[in-house]
Amino acid sequence: MSKKKVLILDCGCQNFDQGGKLNHYYSDLAMKELEKMGHEVQISLIGGSWEIAAEVEKIQWANVIIVQTPGWWMSTPWQFKKYQDEVFVQPGIVGTDGRHHGDPSVGYGTGGILTDKKYMLSSTWNAPKAAFDEKDDFFGGVGIDGVFLPVHKAFQFLGMKPLPSFMANDVLKNPTLEEDTKRFKEHLKKVFG
Repeated sequence: MSKKKVLILDCGCQNFDQGGKLNHYYSDLAMKELEKMGHEVQISLIGGSWEIAAEVEKIQWANVIIVQTPGWWMSTPWQFKKYQDEVFVQPGIVGTDGRHHGDPSVGYGTGGILTDKKYMLSSTWNAPKAAFDEKDDFFGGVGIDGVFLPVHKAFQFLGMKPLPSFMANDVLKNPTLEEDTKRFKEHLKKVFG
């Protein structure tokens, strides 16, 4: 992959006794690894203070957006939804819904204008991997991309294309940070190297 401009949306947010440290760790690790590969990187802290206009500029600047998020209640933290609701609707980010007046029953979701950009979802979960992948387990075998379907569709509505997702599992009850760190570095090298 040629040199890219990468925006990392760090969704590590304060929630009760959890302070987002693990997702900050992965965001910082991604920045270091990607910069070693020659890519330019910016990070936005979704749980901190950010300005809509500045985020629009960052998205327009980026070739690739990485969402680094914990899995909270089967989704991302509400702070990321707020970011989407306030930033993704801005001129220069959102296009149309893709439908035409001649036949408004077809074409929904095809009017995105960010067609030259890609995105990657990277997440941390306390749930074990089997909960996502096994047909008889909690998520019915849909995998992480099935669980995050609404997040994928939000980016695809903007016209962006997906890169392979990454997931660290059992991060509280059976953490394997060293192994997960190695897998994450390998994932980044495969996708961006």
